[in-house]
Amino acid sequence: MTPATAPRPTTASERLHGLDALRGIAALAVVIMHAHVLMPEFPDVFPRGYLAVDFFFMLSGYVMARTYEPRLRAGMSGLRFFAARYKRLWPTMALGGVLFLPFLAEGTRGQDLVLWQVALVNLLLLPSPWSGNYFALNVPAWSIFFELVANAAHALLWRVRTVFIAMLAAISFAWLVSAALVHGHLDIGSRNGDMGEGLARVATAYALGVVIWRLWGERKVPSVAGIFALIAMPLWFAIPDRSDGYNWLHDVIFVGLLCVPILIGGIALRGGHRISAALGELSFPLYAIHYPLLYWFRAAGAPPVIAIAGCVAGAAMVVICAAVWKRHRRRA
Repeated sequence: MTPATAPRPTTASERLHGLDALRGIAALAVVIMHAHVLMPEFPDVFPRGYLAVDFFFMLSGYVMARTYEPRLRAGMSGLRFFAARYKRLWPTMALGGVLFLPFLAEGTRGQDLVLWQVALVNLLLLPSPWSGNYFALNVPAWSIFFELVANAAHALLWRVRTVFIAMLAAISFAWLVSAALVHGHLDIGSRNGDMGEGLARVATAYALGVVIWRLWGERKVPSVAGIFALIAMPLWFAIPDRSDGYNWLHDVIFVGLLCVPILIGGIALRGGHRISAALGELSFPLYAIHYPLLYWFRAAGAPPVIAIAGCVAGAAMVVICAAVWKRHRRRA
């Protein structure tokens, strides 16, 4: 199957509210995971919350194929596609970076660095070659960088036949399994030297997302699949760390076996539009600014639960401000 014969959405403007809900749940799991990392007194509720990134990558591949491949067929240039993605992602990520500036010295863990260089490179959504983390200014931005890499590849290769995209996913998955065996888990890709691991994660999941859109589209499945999706993902994130050396296997099973049915189950969720839409709207701002906000709340001595609630409130403020700005621009 080629992009030209890929299934089209039943309603071009229809939002997939089930995927919005899953996106919001995954973002909240990341916040709760990082709350434990930065405030160890808070329980480790989602020790595998880092797997939310793989779901985000797969979801992005699906949504980008659904939204942009018809436009690319209609004449949209690859450069315009990539520019639209960068324009969509950069402002909120930059806000997260600016919020973290007072903590950058702490975030670089005492390394002897020229901090303004790290900040400038990271603000452009580029990895820093100097710091221990590629994005010391806002650690979660590493996944946004790799998503943009996938978007650029998609813009160039969208005409490639689906069978070759599936082969890419399989090869990348083999690479990912190898990396998981070496590291003992899939919490990889954000640290300097992890470029290959990050590429393996995004190539596997993003390519699978494109394949799901082209082969599955928006076919309806029983509603029980949607319930499965809502339950399975947070339950898997909550599986505790093992001491027998098999953490990597849990992570690989999620990416290789569970992520696809979770995504398809999310497509089946059609109810709860208001709640799902709210979760979807909050998800990206929450992911983009939660890490610096957790630092601010920790510095203020706030309890972890208040810090998590504050992150959600901060994301809601970003959504409201963006909506007001868009309304103002329309009127202007």
